[in-house]
Amino acid sequence: MNVFWNVGERRLRVVWRLALQAALMVALAAIPILAIAEPLTALHRRGLFLAGYGHDAYDRVVNMIVGPFLTAAVIASVIVARRRLDRRPVADLGVRVDRRWWTGLTLGLVVGSLAMSAVFVAEYALGWAVPTGALVQNATAPLGLALAFTAVKSLCVGHYEEFVSRGYHLDNIGVSLSSGLFALLHAFNDNASLLSTLGLFVNALFFATAVKVTGRLSTAIGAHIAWNFVQGAVFGFPVSGDKEGASLIDIAQHGPAFLTGGAFGPEAGLVGALASVFGIALLSAWGRWRRGYERPTTS
Repeated sequence: MNVFWNVGERRLRVVWRLALQAALMVALAAIPILAIAEPLTALHRRGLFLAGYGHDAYDRVVNMIVGPFLTAAVIASVIVARRRLDRRPVADLGVRVDRRWWTGLTLGLVVGSLAMSAVFVAEYALGWAVPTGALVQNATAPLGLALAFTAVKSLCVGHYEEFVSRGYHLDNIGVSLSSGLFALLHAFNDNASLLSTLGLFVNALFFATAVKVTGRLSTAIGAHIAWNFVQGAVFGFPVSGDKEGASLIDIAQHGPAFLTGGAFGPEAGLVGALASVFGIALLSAWGRWRRGYERPTTS
């Protein structure tokens, strides 16, 4: 057996395709960092760009500029790998920008928002998430800038992580392995633990269900964007170990960390895992309703 080449499929074996896509992704992602972020930082140090901005505010502005280019680079690595390494159509990843794409995106945004709202409602009812204020700054950057940064970050992360994990990985190695890899890629985040890794595995199943039910990657993108943004910028929970710079609601977190997720955020707790299962149930119910709606009736 040839360990590099799949003779029947006439392409590299999957492990090498995954490795080459990852290498291409890193190479392309380095371009906006070297071509945009580094020159802007040099100008800032000389007082020629955003001279009046402090370190925190400056970092957020630069990341908002670089983020979309970085996202485009990651997506480009998936497209190139799909065409040149997989030798399959990109459309087969659920990337078809049509009416169903936008329907799926809207569905994902709604379900992701409902799932994270369920976390807050449950923890509020149990006294584990106690609101302490509104429109709260957690960083030195201005409130509006901090919220805008979280919005841009959620949009970028929702797109590039889904193109890789629920696009390229899901198609090549299946639901279980792609979900496990997604969880492991977050294992080095701040405050990560075995529980956060397990919770992110369930969270990945939620996003994978979004693709499987609708046939569009946009549903997972929408769910991911909404999950992250509502989690951090609306309810003030940590997002995968990172506390956002501002939130519409500030909370004091109580309760056992294995239930709430503690400093990592809801994904590391049982409540967050159940919210992902709730999202799976909502998507599955929508899929059953949609299939019944589209089924032709006979007289």
